[in-house]
Amino acid sequence: MKNQENNNLDSSILLYEQIKAGIKELIKNNNLKVGQKIPNESELCEIFNVSRITIRRAIKELVDEGTIEVIRGKGTFVKASKKVLHLLNLKGFTEGLSTSENNMEKEILYTRLIRDDVEISKAFSFEQTDFLELVRIIKDADGPFSVDYAYLPLSVYPGIEKLLTNSISTFEVIREKYKVMFTNVKKEIEYIHPPPEIYKYLGINKSSTVILVKKVIYDADNSPVHYSKYYLVGDRVKFYIDADYTGLE
Repeated sequence: MKNQENNNLDSSILLYEQIKAGIKELIKNNNLKVGQKIPNESELCEIFNVSRITIRRAIKELVDEGTIEVIRGKGTFVKASKKVLHLLNLKGFTEGLSTSENNMEKEILYTRLIRDDVEISKAFSFEQTDFLELVRIIKDADGPFSVDYAYLPLSVYPGIEKLLTNSISTFEVIREKYKVMFTNVKKEIEYIHPPPEIYKYLGINKSSTVILVKKVIYDADNSPVHYSKYYLVGDRVKFYIDADYTGLE
């Protein structure tokens, strides 16, 4: 695992940047998983043949990026990667990730018919009683990071339960089969202690909080046509927003 001498490293790149890349490669080559410990500072100095100052700078950068985490008194550990989500997008969950983050799996846990549910009906402004509840878990190589509960009015999407699979986007089915176009969205976001089954699905400690996102999507007639709520592991996601201020004073 001994690396090259630092005088053989690419001098066009800052040394700590090269060490950052080397630590990432070390994690990959040794198949270190989330929660596993990486070599300590002294060991890394020996591996990369550089000073402790350089190692500490590289570690700090990797901590800031979310690649590793330092737990005082215990060591430095591989950290689960974060998914980057746009707050205002109208896409499905996996479609809404940044292009470099879309390396995940979706698994349908179950579907069922929901009737006369007050919370769900409240999200829809028109008379509606029958919904398909679609529950999925979303995960990547680091494990589960979201449980998604989607509610689809069967008057708008008759027979949709027969079209849903793990490998197909629900929003793609809605666009292609039902010709429904989304035009705007309303989201509510809060930290909560979730229902017990969420801890089980996500594999997290029951003392943990998660991010709950409630989302209502509207069509071209400004009618609600999709309602969902998804639970996210807080340290597995990062939100961002961009806005066009052209024309504003």
